[in-house]
Parts: sequence; structure tokens; C-alpha cells
Amino acid sequence: MRVPRWTPRSATRRRPDGFSELVRQARQGLTGLGLRGRFTEDRLHEKMQAYRGRPVHVIAQPLPPGGPHGLWVAGRDADYVFFPAAASPVRRHVIVGHEYGHMLFDDPAPPLPAPADPTAMDPAELSAAARQARSSYEELPERRAEIFGTLVAQRITDWSRPPARGTESDEAALRRLTGLLESTDENG
Repeated sequence: MRVPRWTPRSATRRRPDGFSELVRQARQGLTGLGLRGRFTEDRLHEKMQAYRGRPVHVIAQPLPPGGPHGLWVAGRDADYVFFPAAASPVRRHVIVGHEYGHMLFDDPAPPLPAPADPTAMDPAELSAAARQARSSYEELPERRAEIFGTLVAQRITDWSRPPARGTESDEAALRRLTGLLESTDENG
């Protein structure tokens, strides 16, 4: 199943309903994977591997603070998703979900030569590649992937109690994003 792509009418003009449309596409992507309501991280991983038709390796790396938060590398025979080893569980769900969103919506992977062993890539090399690959959340693929990652975290995480290692800024950011997503449910 391929998820339909949405392209703005003009690259210089944003549609007022763009956010609602991206939320709709993210929900449609999860539904297309067979994930309705709550699901586990493992179930999402299984569904992404089936969708891609190959292994997807999710790897914690000691990425530098303030640097890129995650990276997807499409290797010859497998996909690799890197996230900061120090990320809280909620943050990890958003980051991994964001990278899965790029895969699901067929966004181009960064132009990295696939090394023989991507799991052994140097964290500095990963950070440089991620910075080079993504320039701004103003770009449609980045906004769409971020919304997808937020929905993933919302559906995986038990919101009745805070995550064990979550920070105040994690929780505040997710409350704002969840509020936006919930108001979109009610209004469109």
C-alpha cells in the first residue's frame, strides 16, 4: 500500500487547511498499516518491516545534544533508524515514528553511501549526514513526518502517567502537540 502524497498548490503559499490534511494523512498511514487505536512499539516495528519488505534496524547512538534527533539510512538490504541513546521513551517514540513517517510517505532517504555496517557508523558522521539531509520543518516532508511521529507517540504512550525518564520539556511539548491534534479531531 502506498500512502497518497499531498503537495501544496504553491511552494510559496501555505493552504490554511494544510495542518488538518497532514494529520489526516498520518492517521490514514497508521490505518493503512493496520494500526488502529493503541499499539505497541514492537507491533509498529513489525508492520514497518512488512511494509518495507525488509529488515528495519532501530539503533541508539550517542548523538550530540543540539544536533539532529534522528536519521533514516536506506541500506542495500535493510533500513536503519538512528536515535539519541539518551532520549526519553516518549522522545524516542516521536523520533523513530518521524523516521518511519519518511519511509511510509516515500520521502527520499539522505544521499549517504550505505556503509558495509551502518550500525558501526560514527555518531559525528550520522549527525553531519542528518544536518545535511534535512534543512527545515517548513518543508512538507518534515512537517508530515513530525506529525506522524507525534501520533505514533500518542498512540504508544500511556498518557495517564508521565514517562519514567521524561523531562518537563518533553511533557510540555507533547501536551502542546496533543492539544493541537485533539482540537483538529474536533474541528476537522
